[in-house]
Amino acid sequence: MNISELENGLRRAFETHEAAAFVHVEPLAQMLQDNPDKAIDLIFSTYNRALNDAYTDDEGHNVRGFVEAIAGGPFEGIPSALYNAVGAVYPYLERPQKNKALRQVLNCMDGINYMYVQLSHTSYVREPLLLSDIEIVRWMYWPGLHDEEHLWKGKPFCQIREEIIDENGMFRRDKVQSDYLVAYALLRSSTANFGKEYVSVANPNFLDRVLKGIVAMRFAHSEDDEEVERGKARLRELLPASIHSRLEEIRLERDWVDSNLPEFR
Repeated sequence: MNISELENGLRRAFETHEAAAFVHVEPLAQMLQDNPDKAIDLIFSTYNRALNDAYTDDEGHNVRGFVEAIAGGPFEGIPSALYNAVGAVYPYLERPQKNKALRQVLNCMDGINYMYVQLSHTSYVREPLLLSDIEIVRWMYWPGLHDEEHLWKGKPFCQIREEIIDENGMFRRDKVQSDYLVAYALLRSSTANFGKEYVSVANPNFLDRVLKGIVAMRFAHSEDDEEVERGKARLRELLPASIHSRLEEIRLERDWVDSNLPEFR
């Protein structure tokens, strides 16, 4: 095997996907801000156009079906760019708009093996409200908390803050793959010891969305008072005491997707 040729081939493949993401996803990202109702209807078609473009060679041969069959799904460059374009506006959409956008995102995922979705799709979603809504309607797509600990293992919080958190209390995009997963892991006493410290430096608006996502995933499927009380107790056990007072308020707002809607079945 010629290692140099292999490296060059991989580099060209990555560049092709980045180019396709720029050509197709960037205009959609702008449209989502300017005309969200129109743009939401184009999410799934943009996903397909970008991937078809990326997997078509200079001679016009489209190998997308073959590659996805062998790999289990598409390279994450285009899906992650698309989901994060949606995530950038998702908190500001009305619930009917969120539901339509979520349905379009699920169209991208539902045709792929759920384990590949966990590995190469949802694990790249940065926005807490989008990822938590995905988990509520498709629990099998939740990527879980696995390797976030490598970001802080053996380090004091001052070093962690310097390395992965910027001056606005947001995670540095070149250091963190999913802002929500890292924030959730930092807050949980079972995965980190820096919950209180993270709360003190986190961007307030982002932290609020993280808490909304956590509460939504915990209570969206609660069926009775006993289950709700168990959920409350578990969150008090896991999360820093400084945010406990906010949790019940968020739960009563119930600002999450209704998984019983026909479009999500």
